[in-house]
Amino acid sequence: MELKKLIIFAKQPIQGQVKTRLAKTLGDQTTLNIYQNLLQITQEITSNLNISKTVYWDQIPNHTNIYFQDGYSFKAQSQGDLGKKMKDAFREEFDEPFGKILIIGTDCPYLTNEIFEDAYRALEKSNIVIGPAKDGGYYLLGMNRFYPSLFEGIPWSTELVFDLTIKKIKELNLTFSVLPALNDIDTEKDWSEWVAKINQ
Repeated sequence: MELKKLIIFAKQPIQGQVKTRLAKTLGDQTTLNIYQNLLQITQEITSNLNISKTVYWDQIPNHTNIYFQDGYSFKAQSQGDLGKKMKDAFREEFDEPFGKILIIGTDCPYLTNEIFEDAYRALEKSNIVIGPAKDGGYYLLGMNRFYPSLFEGIPWSTELVFDLTIKKIKELNLTFSVLPALNDIDTEKDWSEWVAKINQ
């Protein structure tokens, strides 16, 4: 059976440096609290996955890390735009004996064990699996071998990311599976919808 890997891209929870769109309406301190909550949720969602998990931090902390403590390894993201950082992370992990690799961020509290199971299962028959975010990006990307061109020429942090990635996949004549669309937490409205959902 091919070894599975989960890459988690995360930012250190530093006030004024996380979720800047959210901070425009809620302020830096409230936004930091929300981001810390999202880190905790991401840990809770992924902690019981019995696979290799590596958190790629935007910077390695010089203090004791309180997130993703047990069952996770840690690496630093490379320099460059988001595409280059993800490309470098996939390259590094495919240099190890992993055959199915997924990447997520910490912005999607709607992830479930079933979504991860479906994503890895999809890679048995598809080269690529992708989970579209409702803002036009994607909350998850997976591949069964390294396809670096998927990360090149994409205007990151725009509503075009998902569509242009699908276009690249088709240009490469790769097979792909699409997961259900989920919401990322980028705005005050996104957060309010999540809070309303968990308080139902």
